[in-house]
Amino acid sequence: MDIRSAIAEFLLDRKSFGRSPATIRFYRTHLNAMADFLERHGYTEIPIGPRSEARRMIRLFFAELQQRDLSHNTIAAYDRVARAFLGFAKQEGWIPSNEMTSRPRIRQQQKAPDTLDLFEIEALLSTCGDDPFGVRDRAIMLLMLDTGLRAGEVVGLTPEDVIFANGESHVVVRAEVSKSDRDRIVPFWEETERVMQDWLAVRPPGEGPFFVSSDGVNLTVTPLTTSGLNQMMRRRAHEVGIDCDHGRWCHIWRHTFAKRYVMAGGDLESLRRMLGHAQLDTVRIYLSFRTDELMEKHRRLSPVRQLYSGN
Repeated sequence: MDIRSAIAEFLLDRKSFGRSPATIRFYRTHLNAMADFLERHGYTEIPIGPRSEARRMIRLFFAELQQRDLSHNTIAAYDRVARAFLGFAKQEGWIPSNEMTSRPRIRQQQKAPDTLDLFEIEALLSTCGDDPFGVRDRAIMLLMLDTGLRAGEVVGLTPEDVIFANGESHVVVRAEVSKSDRDRIVPFWEETERVMQDWLAVRPPGEGPFFVSSDGVNLTVTPLTTSGLNQMMRRRAHEVGIDCDHGRWCHIWRHTFAKRYVMAGGDLESLRRMLGHAQLDTVRIYLSFRTDELMEKHRRLSPVRQLYSGN
């Protein structure tokens, strides 16, 4: 079987199961790199010779990755892709066995994600005045803190996606603007609803996204971009002296929502659904607590405190 044709068939198979465009891009990028490696070693077809030959090619490929000084998690991603692709090839009958199964799995290293503490959140909110820009940015910050939406999901919202419903307010995150394969509903709290209504009161009239950009002086109906959103976050962080040397400032708000949700006693399954992840393991990273977070969580949930407080 021609390698490039096999990759195309594998990607089509994943699309048929509703995998997101981002997941398809992830597979395509890593598989094309693997195909480039095989072609450099004289293979345009999937190696179907002796098992020892296939194992050697796998060893050579991962040895090359190690020599390129890639991060552990990048190499783990190649490990995951190779297992999935070769498993599919075996299932299709193109190869006799998946030789990745004889290798120890390379697992991603989990580290505690960057988050904002309550003092930093309050400082950032304090930079938002009562002018239209301040009203918009306050609404964005509270929405991201309250829902964990990705930057692309925030800028992709339309007025029809924001539902105000007397204590059951929520946003509808469309699959086409997210990494998920289906729409999802994420609720938000009453205070967030209030500032979102404040924003609607000053938002320029007309069709377009829920959050709009500016021409440098005034708000317009042009879409706010993820780049513009990150720039706004960095600018306001700089105003209050928060370290803003971070390429994905909006993702810090997403991590902050998730960590604070778990800190308050939220379960991982509801968190997974709100964040739009397919697998429960993806949100287990938020179970890694710093010492100060562990102390705060214990103060809130201590059985002895509950005993003596009558709760």
